[in-house]
Amino acid sequence: MSQIEQLSSAHTAETLAYLGRRPYDNVYVQWLIATGQASHGSIALWRAGAAIAGVCYYGLQIVPSADDEAAFATFAERAKRARTARMIVGPRTAVEGFWSTARAFMSRPSAIRTSQPVYALDRSTLRFSRNDAEVARVTAAEVDEIVPHSAEMIVGEVGVDPRRSNPDFRGRTARIVAAGWWWRYRVDGQLAFMCNIGSATPHTAQLQGVWAPPPMRHSGFATRALGAICDHLLDEFPTLCLYVNGYNTSAIALYERVGFVRAGEFQTLLFP
Repeated sequence: MSQIEQLSSAHTAETLAYLGRRPYDNVYVQWLIATGQASHGSIALWRAGAAIAGVCYYGLQIVPSADDEAAFATFAERAKRARTARMIVGPRTAVEGFWSTARAFMSRPSAIRTSQPVYALDRSTLRFSRNDAEVARVTAAEVDEIVPHSAEMIVGEVGVDPRRSNPDFRGRTARIVAAGWWWRYRVDGQLAFMCNIGSATPHTAQLQGVWAPPPMRHSGFATRALGAICDHLLDEFPTLCLYVNGYNTSAIALYERVGFVRAGEFQTLLFP
């Protein structure tokens, strides 16, 4: 018999073990639960018999993942209470299964990123090293320089300036910097490349915010810098992962030059 239930502390380890079976698909939700950033009320579990067969996170993002297709309709029905959601994101089959029910009562998406390849990297596939670029972690003194570049990247991605939509955008950036999760590369003192970790588990760290200022593009800086940063990060994490819009062929080419290999596919629905 299938059933839906709310995450409880008694089932946290079981839930993390389920999510860990697909570490690149579930890194974000696994990280939220493991670090206590997701309340039990924001996580729904789907059981097929006694075993967990699906997990869905409800916040500004709705993130479904399940092995049992029957879970998606029930997860979607629960989203009638998720009035603040700005996107639905996750494995493509999960998002499509969720949306087939949710489209009846949720607003029309402002954009659909139909295909977002997931990529993963470990030492066996990395083609560059820290010797290729003198990269470093961003410091607190550099936050005010990093913020507008990060905002410009997000505007290009979703069409919204986060400095206007999120009053804590600078504070959030500063916290990521303080955690040692933001990296950069300079050429003659000018910012040439940056990226940061968005979430991490014992198995992998998910990269995001990959950005080269327009004047610094097409010079090989991003390839060498990303390769060097990955070399450093693989001292801390067994693997790295990321996902990218399928139409962003230049970014895909960058990741594949560095050594990332295809490991899945996401889809994202964005709402106004």
